[in-house]
Amino acid sequence: MRIVACDDDVSELEELKRQLQEIGEKYQLLFDIRTFTEGEQCCEYLCLNSADIVFMDIYLKPGNGVEFVRRLRQHRLNFKLVFLTSSNDFAIESYELDAAYYLLKPLQPEKLEQALQRCGVFDKEEYVTFDTAVETVKLKPKDIIVVEVQDKYCYIHTAQRTYKVYSSINKVREKLTQDYFLLTYRSVLINMHYVEGVYSNYFLLGNGFKAPIRVRDSAAVRNALYAVGVAAGLRILCYKEMEPPLRS
Repeated sequence: MRIVACDDDVSELEELKRQLQEIGEKYQLLFDIRTFTEGEQCCEYLCLNSADIVFMDIYLKPGNGVEFVRRLRQHRLNFKLVFLTSSNDFAIESYELDAAYYLLKPLQPEKLEQALQRCGVFDKEEYVTFDTAVETVKLKPKDIIVVEVQDKYCYIHTAQRTYKVYSSINKVREKLTQDYFLLTYRSVLINMHYVEGVYSNYFLLGNGFKAPIRVRDSAAVRNALYAVGVAAGLRILCYKEMEPPLRS
């Protein structure tokens, strides 16, 4: 798990790193910790490299941690955010930027553990890995909205970012074995938890993607969605416009 931390106070940064390493040893977790003392350098790194968690100090010199994170969010980067600060001045902004935790200084180990818990560090859910041209990315299956094939590449869409992977759709399906993934067309694999509308020839997903349905497979695909929806209590089944399963 890669953790990126940015704080212009070197001593605070070293203390955070030390506490993270101790927590990693305590729970047998492997943390890849990258530290930065300048916001610009941190932003440049995150635009080129993935991170699972970002610890960002609010009062940076020069710059402001809130503004740096706002810029990063515009790039739709997929990471959990923890703000570091000595006051509650930016509590509202941290909420707007989807911060998982607001960590007050001086750092306390039990509070840091709470922050990591909020970021899902101790969750037992599995991850899957994919190789892009520049990096290996680690994703939770539930965060993947849709996978589509274009030319010889699979484009894996999450709410925050799209990853371009040189792979066949069958290779991706071998990794995404959860029953909520459905092949609606030979080149489109959807996460049924994100279906928000059902139409005659496509599913509308939460990110606006229209997943096509082949006419000959329409009944089977709709029935699969219905079956998984009943089992999982999917929100789509509560929609009045949801069409009932078709008879094959």
